[in-house]
Amino acid sequence: MGVREDLTAAAGHVAGLRKAVTALTQDLGNTIDVQRLRDDVVRLADDVDLVARVAGIGTHDRVGGPGEIVFIPDEDYDPSMWADADDELGPHGDLSRG
Repeated sequence: MGVREDLTAAAGHVAGLRKAVTALTQDLGNTIDVQRLRDDVVRLADDVDLVARVAGIGTHDRVGGPGEIVFIPDEDYDPSMWADADDELGPHGDLSRG
């Protein structure tokens, strides 16, 4: 089996886990243990995605499902995004506004 096939299989298993945890949530309720299990499955999905990207197979465009945390890169934002934003600091770089 190649890397692509292995990652596809891993992603399929994670999808199966996600379905099982969804069923457990319906059966047992949203208990702390079920929440932890759901968080673990999300982490597994993120890890498979990360390995796929490192292997040059995945994309950077993965969007999480409902309730999932979406990866936001640490790169700097485009300064033009903040061009019309209000500055929270005063003119001297402090919070005194005056």
